[in-house]
Amino acid sequence: MKSNGLIVISKKEFRDHIKSKKFLIIFSIIMIATITGMVGGAVDYNKQIQNYAEQMAVSEDTSMFSSYWWTKPSVMTIFNNVGTIVASLGAILGIAMGFDLITREKESKSLKILLSHPIYRDEVINGKAIGGTFALILALIITFVISMALLLIFSIVPDITEVQYILLFGISAFLMIFSYFAISLFMSTVAENSGNALIYTLIIFIVLTGLFPMLISGSIITVLAGDAPEPPDTLIMRSYSTAYVSASVTVSDSGEISEKSESDPYDTEEWRNYEEESMKYWQKRQAISDFFNLLSPTNNFQYISSYLTYPQMYKNMYISNSIFVEDGADEPEKTSIFDVLGDLMKNIIALIAFPIVFFGLAYVKFMRMDVR
Repeated sequence: MKSNGLIVISKKEFRDHIKSKKFLIIFSIIMIATITGMVGGAVDYNKQIQNYAEQMAVSEDTSMFSSYWWTKPSVMTIFNNVGTIVASLGAILGIAMGFDLITREKESKSLKILLSHPIYRDEVINGKAIGGTFALILALIITFVISMALLLIFSIVPDITEVQYILLFGISAFLMIFSYFAISLFMSTVAENSGNALIYTLIIFIVLTGLFPMLISGSIITVLAGDAPEPPDTLIMRSYSTAYVSASVTVSDSGEISEKSESDPYDTEEWRNYEEESMKYWQKRQAISDFFNLLSPTNNFQYISSYLTYPQMYKNMYISNSIFVEDGADEPEKTSIFDVLGDLMKNIIALIAFPIVFFGLAYVKFMRMDVR
């Protein structure tokens, strides 16, 4: 006869989570912080829209400055503010939900009794994971509904592209929180008691959110990437926004003014080699930074949040290696969700892989656990 223990355990864990005081307290704090961040972000967004309308009213210039810096503000600027809150408090929620799932059963001796029933061992660990996952999903759905309601209260209606961005933001937030839930669940299977499990999880949390940002800071990343190439003969860097022009002006006896252009001193083979080496160096630094960001669910989520807020800027800076728009260019259109998914694919895959790895480790450890 097939056991239905998985469904029973999943339902029980789901009910235990949504009724537990620690879940309700942390979730309440997240809701208060989210509402505060949404209200502040909505007020700032309306001010940005007003400034944008004033700028468009007084200037019809579509040059580089106006087309890049005066693009219409995105609703995602509001969620970018909320993203910082979610990155910290959401991780704490995931840790609080998972650090004692197994150790609590071991400490109360209920795990041995549970496994003495006609139930498969894998149903226990899977049921606990599923119950916690659905509790997290419920919390994020409630947060999403309240956030959208606040937008409507402030008369902010996202377009279809922005709604897609918001959904991707929510999915990324869930994956980030679920990553820390999986870490704490693994530590709960490894540690002897809940106190040790919490300490181990917090150590990993500190490493991922504190140590990794230090590794990609200016001095550390310079050690990893090496020193930047030196310009050949001068410390003056070539400007990419304007062309270098040098000319000498002479006045003839008749009063006529003539101008003689001189060649660009930076348009040499030596300088072109330097620029190529410099570009490779900064791409190497960026690759190192991206690697450490991928290893941290928090940093990864914050990068996704920032990208969704300013996708065109990130595409220009990190893909085209330029932040400048040609003179006379029209205001750039919103980046489609497919382009965004293409640019963020490695980040999304990393967020998916992180909880899978730690849940897999928790599963293997629990299946081999000696319960006496």
